Amino acid sequence: MAMPRQMSTAMLASHEGVSTEVNATEHRALHSWEPRDHYEMLQISKLVPGSGRVCLVGRVVNFYEQPKPTKMPHAAKGCLKVHLRDDSGVVLVRLWYAQVDYQLRLGQLISLFATHISYVDPVGSTSRTVHTASYAATIFPEHDNSCYVDIQADAIYGALIRTPLGYDSEKQLAGLITLKSFINGGHEVLDGKVLVFVKSVGGLTTKHGSSLEQVNVNVSDNTCDAMLSLCGRSARSAVYWKTSHTILLISNPSFRDGKKPVLCLSPSTHVDVDPCMADAEWLRGFAQRLTAKEVVN
Repeated sequence: MAMPRQMSTAMLASHEGVSTEVNATEHRALHSWEPRDHYEMLQISKLVPGSGRVCLVGRVVNFYEQPKPTKMPHAAKGCLKVHLRDDSGVVLVRLWYAQVDYQLRLGQLISLFATHISYVDPVGSTSRTVHTASYAATIFPEHDNSCYVDIQADAIYGALIRTPLGYDSEKQLAGLITLKSFINGGHEVLDGKVLVFVKSVGGLTTKHGSSLEQVNVNVSDNTCDAMLSLCGRSARSAVYWKTSHTILLISNPSFRDGKKPVLCLSPSTHVDVDPCMADAEWLRGFAQRLTAKEVVN
């Protein structure tokens, strides 16, 4: 089955094992690419450790620069750790880079072509949650022509892979609490989640003495407000968020108490942007009614 540069919706929606052949794909920041063999499209939950050409499609729920390791591939300048999720699970992607500046952002839909899957050892049993990645794919597309990462257009595939993991329309999402409850002690609960809307987005700044970008985002639900602080690679994600419209489902956020409560992203945090769930639709309506009321007053 041939897969064009932009995958067909049917192909993307099918996360079963399907033998596919990619004619060509392109990344504006990378080189044009054509695989030499078939890649099997798999759901993340179907992955097994070992060698084999696989194609995964998922959304970015977290990513950050890996601290410079002692051992690096030849010519590599750094590595991005990307948490990619589909409707079945989460996989850790170690994306090595040299010259390419991957313009990733939270919520992006990407397709990943890899040739080897490895097992991720848990760092202590208490650190594992329903969102923890059990497997990892390590790729260096600039130096390995059998691997590739392609960012898909949300204008075409915007509705795909939006339902949160574990969501059941008949039940409350496990771990979901109000922002006020989270601030008042709920942050100590393993796998706690908050659902918030973007109230306003501050400007991008650079931390003193560092090249890391930072942005503060005012978030709220129907109980209280807080600040979401994004630092490093993920900061530019907020540029694409719309006030009183973008909804964030934040799982396992770090918490800092102060004059205004602050939520931060840690390596174990996952962010679903505009999740497909009834509570998100209700909260978006609440945010827009609140904005309309403020304009009238």
